[in-house]
Formats: sequence, structure tokens, C-alpha cells
Amino acid sequence: MGGGEGEGDVIGAVIVDTGTAAQEWGRIQQQKKGQADKQKRPEPVVEEKPPEPNQEEIKHQQEVQRQEELKRQQEQQRQQEIKKQQEQARQEALEKQKQAEEARAKQAAEAAKLKADAEAKRLAAAAKQAEEEAKAKAAEIAAQKAKQEAEAKAKAAAEAKAKAEAEAKAKAAAEAKAKADAEAKAATEAKRKADQASLDDFLNGGDIGGGSASKGGNTNKGGTQGSGAALGSGDGGKVGDQYAGVIKKEIQRRFLKDPNFAGKVCRIKIQLGRDGTILGYQKISGSDDICSAALSAVARTKKVPAAPSDEIYEKYKSPIIDFDIR
Repeated sequence: MGGGEGEGDVIGAVIVDTGTAAQEWGRIQQQKKGQADKQKRPEPVVEEKPPEPNQEEIKHQQEVQRQEELKRQQEQQRQQEIKKQQEQARQEALEKQKQAEEARAKQAAEAAKLKADAEAKRLAAAAKQAEEEAKAKAAEIAAQKAKQEAEAKAKAAAEAKAKAEAEAKAKAAAEAKAKADAEAKAATEAKRKADQASLDDFLNGGDIGGGSASKGGNTNKGGTQGSGAALGSGDGGKVGDQYAGVIKKEIQRRFLKDPNFAGKVCRIKIQLGRDGTILGYQKISGSDDICSAALSAVARTKKVPAAPSDEIYEKYKSPIIDFDIR
């Protein structure tokens, strides 16, 4: 009974069977009659003769059926449209969900990529920093090592220089000492030879204090008892007395004589060291004018030849010298 389905409007066609309609009409009337019989009994049932089918009624029934079929089809179409819309909505929801999931997955992937990139950059930066720190540490160690080596070289050079300078100074000092010792020895030897020459000259009759051997200028003159050896003019004597003459000669070489000293004598006592150094002196007697010249001569002399022996030194370490102009 229904028509075909398509994209356009659905048109339903209804075919009415008149025989069936008459039977339906009779059935309805029988039902009505049965109901009336139940209500009106025991009234006798008068059977009505079914009327002849009414064309208007038939058309009306047909229209009703057509409208019902149309409504059914429209409802079916509406339900199908609803299902279609629901399916479309479901598909759209699925698509949206898929897109959302894809977006989330993409976002997660991008986030993971960003995180991985950031981690890679961090690791690269850390590796670079570690490399730079290692280079800096190595440079620092190298610089420290170079500094230590330079300091060690400088220290070694300074020590070598100091050692060389010390050795040079020691050598120079040793050489200077050896030279000084040699010079001192030579000077001592020269002095000894000079003293010996003076003593030899004296022993050979040389002049002491301006006198001569023939005049008795090299003799010892007795002094006051306990005052030490007295050195003056007189006759010759022993070797010790000859040494006393050397002492007097050495000092009187510096004695400045004055005619006013005529008839005057100044006696001076001196103290000698073992090497002949004059350690001290003092006036024993005499006028001031001649004694002043005598004391000045002693002061300028400072040292006389050393005694040739300890025995002679002990005898003449505190001699008394007479100064006059004879």
C-alpha cells in the first residue's frame, strides 16, 4: 500500500475495498445492536438492514486512512530524521572527540618535544658548563704549575746566585785574608828586619840620642833603684842594655831640642807591650819646658821595636828615659 521512498515528499495512495467496508459497517452495527440488546432486553431485536454504502462516508474513511498513513509516514520520516541527526550528532561528537584526542595527543607530543628540547638544551648547557669549568680548572692548574715551576726556578736561581756570591765572597774574603795575612806577615817581617837592623846598627856602634860610641852615647846609665831600667848616656854594656838604647833612639828621634834646654834633664817612665807598643808614660822629674818636649816625643812615637826575648822584655818593659841636649 505504501509508496516508494526518496529524497522528496512521500505521497501515500489509499485503495478502499467497498465489500470490506460494507462488512465493517455490518460488524459495527451488530456490535451496536448487541449492546442495545443487552440494555433493552427483553425488547425484541429489530434487525436493521445495512444501508447501502455511502460514497461520502467511504471518501471520508479513505481520507482518514490516508491522513493516518501520512502521519505514520511523517512520524517514521521524523524518527528517521531524528535518528539521522542523532547519528550525525554522534558522528560529530566522535569526530570532535577524535579531534580533541588528536589535539591532546598533539599538544602532549608538542609538550613532550618542548620538554625534550628543554632537557636537551639543559644537558647541552650543563655539558658546556662542565667543559668550560674543566678547561678553566685545567688552565688554573697549568697556571699554578707554571707559577710553581717559575718560583722553583727563581728560587733555584736565587739560591745558586746566593751560593755563587757567598762562594765568591768567601773566596774573596779568603784571598783578602790570605793577602792581609801575607801583608801583615811581610810587614811584621819587614818590621822585624828593620828592628833587627836598628839593633844591629846599634850593636855596631850606631848613634843613640845624638851621641856616638866613642863618646859613650850607647851606654846604660843606672837609674833609681826599683824604678825600672834607666836609659841615658854612658859607657857600653850587655845586649839588654843595647836594646834599651834602641828604645831611647827610636823615641829621641822625635825629641825637638831647644838651646834653652841646656843644663836641663827630663826623666820619663814608659810602659811597653810585648810587641813594643807604648801603653803609657809619665813624668818622673825635670822642668816643664824640656819635659813637655820629651812627653810629646813619647806620644808621637807610639811604638818601638819589640824586645828580642821575653827576658829582655821583662827587664825593659818599664824603662826610664833621660832627655837632654848633650
